[in-house]
Amino acid sequence: MSLRPPRQMPDFERRMVVLQCLRYLAPCTDLQLLRFLTEYDLMNYFDMMFALTDLCAQGQAVRTKEQVGYIYNLTEAGKEAMALFGDRVPRSVQAIVTDNAPRWARRFTQEGQCAASIDKNARGEWDLTLSLRDNQNNMMRLILSLPSQKLAGEISQKWPDKAAEIYRQIIRILAGEGA
Repeated sequence: MSLRPPRQMPDFERRMVVLQCLRYLAPCTDLQLLRFLTEYDLMNYFDMMFALTDLCAQGQAVRTKEQVGYIYNLTEAGKEAMALFGDRVPRSVQAIVTDNAPRWARRFTQEGQCAASIDKNARGEWDLTLSLRDNQNNMMRLILSLPSQKLAGEISQKWPDKAAEIYRQIIRILAGEGA
């Protein structure tokens, strides 16, 4: 991530950049969208949130509550706005989005399938919630009570790479060795 601030752009252009990103990245959370935008110095958090709020208020994007947080999607009105005004996004920005968004979208899909969250519980321990989803259906959800936030973080980092293997092992053990 670069340390220089993103270039300033007019509000209309900002909204169009966010629409273009949603076109290629959605469904995604605001945090995922922010990671993409800041990676390429396209926009900061506040500008992105103002643009998302405006787009949702105008019906060009929609925000829905999911297990991983709020998910943003492009609406038909947003697609229409892109068709009419998408050419107002600078070609250099269009190229950044179209060249890089497919890789990020695959990453976001994987993150949505293997989610992890860490919360401190009433006993002063850390509850690590690990979930494995297929589309929007929960296949497995584990809650582990751990002694430290550091350990919870280490396990949550490994979760996306190990989730399918752990799921298969649990099914194999519970269903019997022949399953």
